[in-house]
Amino acid sequence: MKIGILTIASPDSGGVYQYTLTMLEAFKNFLDNKYEFLQIKHDKFPPILDKCIEIKTTKTPLFVKIKRIIHTYTGIKIGDILFNYNHPEINNIDLIISPTITLLPYHMKKPYIVTIHDFQQEYYPEFFTLRERISRKIVYKTGQKANIVVCESEYVKKDIMKFLKIPPNKIFVVPSPPPSYIQNIQISENLYSIIKAKYDLYDKYLFFPAQFWYHKNHINLLRALKLIKDKYNETVNLILVGSKKNNFENVMNEIQRLGLQKQVKYLGYVPDEDMPYLYKLSTALVMPTLFESVSLPIWEAFYLGVPVVASNVCGLPEQVGDAGLLFNPNDVEDMAEKIYKVWTDKSLRQSLVERGYNRIKGLTLEDYARKWEEIIKEVMSKL
Repeated sequence: MKIGILTIASPDSGGVYQYTLTMLEAFKNFLDNKYEFLQIKHDKFPPILDKCIEIKTTKTPLFVKIKRIIHTYTGIKIGDILFNYNHPEINNIDLIISPTITLLPYHMKKPYIVTIHDFQQEYYPEFFTLRERISRKIVYKTGQKANIVVCESEYVKKDIMKFLKIPPNKIFVVPSPPPSYIQNIQISENLYSIIKAKYDLYDKYLFFPAQFWYHKNHINLLRALKLIKDKYNETVNLILVGSKKNNFENVMNEIQRLGLQKQVKYLGYVPDEDMPYLYKLSTALVMPTLFESVSLPIWEAFYLGVPVVASNVCGLPEQVGDAGLLFNPNDVEDMAEKIYKVWTDKSLRQSLVERGYNRIKGLTLEDYARKWEEIIKEVMSKL
C-alpha cells in the first residue's frame, strides 16, 4: 500500500511545520513496513522519508485557482487543476495524508486524511484580511470532502462538528508528541554556561517561543510584566524567540513605551539544538495566547521539566490539566498574578514540573504512530 504524505508547510509557518516533521519522524521509525511512504514535498521542506517527490513552489496561476474553486463547489473538473502537482508517481498513491489544511488531495482525486488545527478565523476574524477569510472559507471545505479528519483536542473536534457539520465518527483526536530533537536530547551540563553566554541570557527569565502573530498576545504579556514591576517592585525578565510576523513592530514599540528594554530580549532565530537549553535555563514557560488548539511548547516544557503558566482558552485547559497555572489572557491583572505566583514560589514550580512530566510521559512517537495506523486501517477498510 502506497501512502503519500503532503509536506507543504513552510519553515516559518509555526506549529504546522513542526507538526508535519513529527508526523514524518513517527511514520519513518515506527509504522509497519507493509506501508510504502512517499513524501510529497515543496522544495523548501527537508527530505525526511527515504522516498520523496519534490514539487517546485512556483506561484499557482489565477486561472488554475479559479478552476480549483469550481471543482471544490461543483465537483466539475475543467482541464488541468493540479499545475505543479502533475507527477506520475502521485497517480499510483492509494491514500494521501495531509498535515496541512488544503484541498490538494481532493483535486488529485485521492482518498485522504487531513488534519484541521483550529478555527481561529471564526473567533477572531479581525486578525485576518478579507482575502485570508475568503481563502479559509474555501480551503476548510477539505474537512467535508476528506475520508477522515484528525485534530489534536476535543475542543477542536467540537469546532469541526459545529462549523463543518462533520459527524463525530469521522473525526479522530490524536495529540502530537514533542519532536524527536526534544525527546532524544542528551543534555550536556557543560553547554549551559555556553548557551547562557551565547545569548546573553538573564539569570532568571520567562520563556515565550512563538511567532509574532496577533493572537499570540505578546502585548498583554508585556503589560502584565509592567504591572508586576509597578505593584510588587519585582522585575520579571522575558526571553522571546520566533519569526517576525504581522505584530512584531507593535510588540517592539510596546517594549519601548512601557520601559521594559532591560528586562525583555528578542533573540531572533534560534537553532533546534539550542532550544532545549533555553527551556531548561528558564524559570517557566509562559503561553499567553488568545487562541490555541494545542500548544507544542507546552508539551516541550513538560518533557524538559519546565513549569508552565498559560492561557485558559480553547484546548489549553484540556492539554495542561493540573500541570500548570492558567489565566485569562484578556485580563492583564489575572495574567500578572499567576506569573508572579510561579515566579516567586519555588515549591510550586517543582510541583508543576512533576505534574507536567506525569502528563507527558505517555505521549511518545511510537504511540503516536500506532494511533495513526489505526486511522489508516479505518480509512482503507471503507474504500
